[in-house]
Amino acid sequence: MLFYITFIDFNEFYGPGKYRKIKGQIEAMQVKMGEVYYTYYSYPVLYLMDGEVVLERQAAVSRRDQVSVLCSWIEKYRVIQTYIRYPLASKWLIDMLAYQKERHIKTILEIPTYPYDGELEEGITKKEDWCYRKEICKYVDRIATFSMDDRIWNVGCIRLKNGVTSSDIVLHKKAKEDKRIVLIAVGTMMFWQGYERIIEGMYLYYKSGGTYDLQIKMIGGGPEEQKYKDLVAKYDLQSKVTFIGQIEVRDTDRLNELYDSADIAVSSLGGYKKGLNEWSPIKGAEYCAKGLPFICGYKDDRFSSDCKFVMNVPNRPEPIDMNAVIDFYNKVTSDQNYQDKMRDYAMHHLTWDNIMCPVIDYYLTV
Repeated sequence: MLFYITFIDFNEFYGPGKYRKIKGQIEAMQVKMGEVYYTYYSYPVLYLMDGEVVLERQAAVSRRDQVSVLCSWIEKYRVIQTYIRYPLASKWLIDMLAYQKERHIKTILEIPTYPYDGELEEGITKKEDWCYRKEICKYVDRIATFSMDDRIWNVGCIRLKNGVTSSDIVLHKKAKEDKRIVLIAVGTMMFWQGYERIIEGMYLYYKSGGTYDLQIKMIGGGPEEQKYKDLVAKYDLQSKVTFIGQIEVRDTDRLNELYDSADIAVSSLGGYKKGLNEWSPIKGAEYCAKGLPFICGYKDDRFSSDCKFVMNVPNRPEPIDMNAVIDFYNKVTSDQNYQDKMRDYAMHHLTWDNIMCPVIDYYLTV
């Protein structure tokens, strides 16, 4: 029995997207490992789940309570392996890891973003994490990371990439239009998205006499949304940039409708703000599976440097060259089968079934 342990509330703002990723990972592990139960937390209740079925629910107000409940479930279900989504280090996380170590439970700790210090506000939580993460090496067998690190905190790493569940992604189909390109940016508007680069690029394009009808549909909300709206107003681009707002992940019909109206997708353009040169955001895999060419501002080794359907722009704060975007799109669409080829690439390289193989092999062979 394997427990996939999270302390996430899947009903909160970022929850649905995280749930989709975790669901894909779990389904991949179940193929070769059998039953995998997972946990989530919605204050003040901790849940143990088998798919959509609630197996256990118990009140747990504090992190101490949560760890106590988890340890009781681990014993009850005779768990021999755990996969833990890192919730930041604390005394209570170390207590849980120590409990598992004493019972010879094989443990992999997944760190969704590393390094992450720059994302934490100064305060007790950051200090506590810095203090207790030094002890993790005593209790964890491997760390799963989406970075390029071989070791983190003196623990050997299993390097992963973000992927997709193929059944969740509908192939995008849209005919090319003459001198009109619609871009779509989907994601929580955090500082690392760097969408100001494409807004500024559009401003410079039209300032220099650009004749293409370029449109951008921005889907999502978040801390940077007002900043982007202010830039659009400043550059008088209201007729070119549309803010759709937040759409529930479960509203697949609406999302697919918007995707089908687009020609190019925009992935993160602000990796430099996080000190990241290499990255593998889920959006890149999703865009590829949909057959939607995309722009990104980071190195993503899921795609080779000569990959025709990915446009890599410098990982710097400069505006995006929209003439280069137009050239990129025209080259991609010169192949009438580009969408099917992108989908085929994703199915062979970017599904969770493929990506989770090193984790499954570690559990089964070590």
